[in-house]
Amino acid sequence: MRKVISTVALSACLAAATATLGGSPALAAPTTGAVFNNPLGTTEQKQATQNRIVQLIGDAPAGSRIRMAMYYADDPTIPNALLAAKNRGVDVQVVFNNGDPKTATYAPLVSGLGTNLSAGSWILFCPANRGCIGNRTINDVTSINHNKFFLFSSTGGAANVVVQSTANLHDGRDGLRGWNAALVLVGNTAIYNAYSGYFDDLKAQKVNNNYYDTGRPAVTSGNAKIHFYPRQESNGQPYGDPAEDTIETVLDNVKCFGNSRVGTQDGTYRTIIRVNTTSFSRGYLAAKLWELDNAGCYVQVVENYNPGSGAETTAIKNLLRATSSPYGGPIVRYYCGDDSTWTHQKVLQVEGNYYGGADRTITWVGSHNLSYNSLRQSDETLLQLEDTAVFNAFRSNFSTVRDAPGIRSAANGGTPSCG
Repeated sequence: MRKVISTVALSACLAAATATLGGSPALAAPTTGAVFNNPLGTTEQKQATQNRIVQLIGDAPAGSRIRMAMYYADDPTIPNALLAAKNRGVDVQVVFNNGDPKTATYAPLVSGLGTNLSAGSWILFCPANRGCIGNRTINDVTSINHNKFFLFSSTGGAANVVVQSTANLHDGRDGLRGWNAALVLVGNTAIYNAYSGYFDDLKAQKVNNNYYDTGRPAVTSGNAKIHFYPRQESNGQPYGDPAEDTIETVLDNVKCFGNSRVGTQDGTYRTIIRVNTTSFSRGYLAAKLWELDNAGCYVQVVENYNPGSGAETTAIKNLLRATSSPYGGPIVRYYCGDDSTWTHQKVLQVEGNYYGGADRTITWVGSHNLSYNSLRQSDETLLQLEDTAVFNAFRSNFSTVRDAPGIRSAANGGTPSCG
């Protein structure tokens, strides 16, 4: 009896010691899900996506590996967490778009991680005036590494964790002070490996302006699919050719009716399409969304709008084209350049009939805006997931952003204004 009691007591002590290792309680293993920040909320709500990533970094054990591909950083929070991880024995590998390694944010990473790409930890900047993979210049706009993802070989007891974020590491409207999202995908080894292979290609810096088709084609695994960019137009076609556009292909395979459960809840179950994007300049996508709404789909768009951009003006006019259909045209909400808050998400949702299947709920999220740069020129990712809980979280967040105080609106036949 004494031996049994001693064993139980010892087990309890070991559990307590494990739970408090490092001075903080052990956290439950991460699961697939979504997290969103609220730039109009409390400090904690503004930092929600950042805090979740810092938590995952902090839960990565010694001997594991963290990889981050990011456009830029001028907020030190996540870089500091990465340095702390490296100092406790985690391999940390980071790719940024071209930047000055002497800045206050980058210099500690250069010093702490080093630049030896053969080592376990390192930092790399893409070459000037191009991405790490794409190097096209179109209308004086150059390619960039616009990625925003994190890869954890292990964190919190879970293996092969992908975090696809929409935020830059910035305390501004493209970071903490804008609407952003992060999708955490846990345990999908094929998707994790595809991202990791793409990261290797970013590291190699070999130019491939049609990477989507000839570099690392889209990978499907279970309920997820990952798309990598840039994607070049067909040979001899203008860069605005919709034939080589992933989003155009998605919209071409949407049907507005045929559902019995999801979609509009008025008894018609019309397919709902939701778009939340920082930049919307591919005018043919806007025209396609208008056509789908005219055919009976329920289309809602949240975007930033720059009236100084001819392409963005064309796109929003295509969305707002006057219609006499009973469906009233797409619902459009937008922010302007001088507004204190922006949307910085890059999200598409289809709730309904897609690719011949009714009652589907699919979310696409990534660094990929509905701009030509995101499609044709830059290093980007777009993660597709058919998961009900994740879909519902993004759907709820879309409503929050769409109905937020201060967002502007324009309706059927209307003219958007930034005055």
